[in-house]
Parts: sequence; structure tokens; C-alpha cells
Amino acid sequence: MSVKFERDGTTALITIDRPEKHNAMDSTIYAELGQAFAELDDDAQLLVGIVTGAGERAFSAGADLKQMHGPDSKKRGWGPWRGDGWSFGWTTRKPLIAAINGFALAGGLELALTCDIRIATPESKFGAPEVKWALLHGLGASRLPAAVGLSNAMALLLTAEFIDGEEALRIGLISKLVPFAELLEQARRIAASIAANNPTAVQMTKELALRSALAANEEVLRLYRSYYAYLENLPEQADATASFSQRTQRD
Repeated sequence: MSVKFERDGTTALITIDRPEKHNAMDSTIYAELGQAFAELDDDAQLLVGIVTGAGERAFSAGADLKQMHGPDSKKRGWGPWRGDGWSFGWTTRKPLIAAINGFALAGGLELALTCDIRIATPESKFGAPEVKWALLHGLGASRLPAAVGLSNAMALLLTAEFIDGEEALRIGLISKLVPFAELLEQARRIAASIAANNPTAVQMTKELALRSALAANEEVLRLYRSYYAYLENLPEQADATASFSQRTQRD
């Protein structure tokens, strides 16, 4: 399994376990994340989920572009929005806490935005570099403005520049900076505070807070699929992703 699912009382710890690839998410990981979120929701004993990445360097560097845009990608028909059954956690009823250790880039930032509470280390880096490669930040672009405001969101989405933990805290992308050694302990402390409350009221409060965004999901997905299909046929995307794959092979 590339995604670990561990129970700790009323909390589920969901860990992307691919540190040698900066926890880049391939089709297996996307599918296993979907299964993990479903398991969290289906288990009455679990009240909160913590999402993190293995190791110290990355929460997740995003989708695995080698698989997503490799020579067999069209034959496999795989993309993060395609038939793996992952809703980006948007329909998870129970609260999710992102414990962000290191890079949260592209799809990794989208995963963090799926979570209701985000904490990070000072060394963490955040970014949406997709436009460099003629790609879309996609579903994350619909969440980011609500999290940090439209101007801050546009700066991240359109420049493709990274920000550090201090800047992420300043603009409201995360709620707290925590030393790496204390990151999971702090996430568990927040989870315990949530679990101490009435679980039905907690889940209903989450739904009320997110209802406007969730109601727009169908339209967002329609636009994402349409724009994504268009960009997939651009020669610039093929050139950029091939160059990226060559660089990562050298590294």
C-alpha cells in the first residue's frame, strides 16, 4: 500500500508513503486516498482524519507527471480527475487536518486544500506551478480564493512561484507553524479537541461551512474536464512535461 491508514483512538492517520519520490501521487495513491477517506467516513469510531506525507521533505509534490503524461498515459486513460473515484476529499463528512511537512505543490496543494485545518512546518513550501507546463491547478483553483483571498490566490496560481511557511501563515493558507518534531503531536492535539465535541454537530457544522463550495462542484468538474482536455492536445504541454520527466530522471 502506498497510503498508510492507521487508527489511533478516534483519529485516523492517513500517510502518503512514497518519500523517495517526494510523495508524488500516482494512480494507485489517488485510488488509495479515495479508499482512505471512505474508510474514515464509514467507521463510526473514527471522528477526525489527519493527512500527511512520509519523511521530512514533502507532504506531496503533486501528481506523478511521469505517469500522468508519460507515453502510456492516454492508453491508461488516467488523470487525477478521471475514473479513480476520488472526489478530492470534498465529500468527506468528517474533519480533515493537513499536517504539512515540506513541499505541498500542485496536486499536493490541492490535497492540503481538501483539508479543513492546515498546519505546517517553517520549512514547508507551497505552490501551484502547473501553468509552467500548460497544465491546470484545476480543482484547487476553485478552493484557493476562499482560503487566501482572490489577489493572493491569483499571485500563486498565475506566477507559479512558491511561498514559504511564514508567508502561508500570513495569507491564511495555514493556521499554525509548528516545528517538524512537533507537527503530528500538534495535529493530534487539534484532532482530540474536535473529537471532544458532539460528532453530529461537528459534521453538520463542516457541511454548513462548505455548502456553497460543494454545491458548485459539478460545474467546477465540468469546466476542469473541458479545459484539461483542451490543454492535453497542446504541443507546449507535451514539450514541457517531457522536459520535466527528463530532469527528474537525471535527479
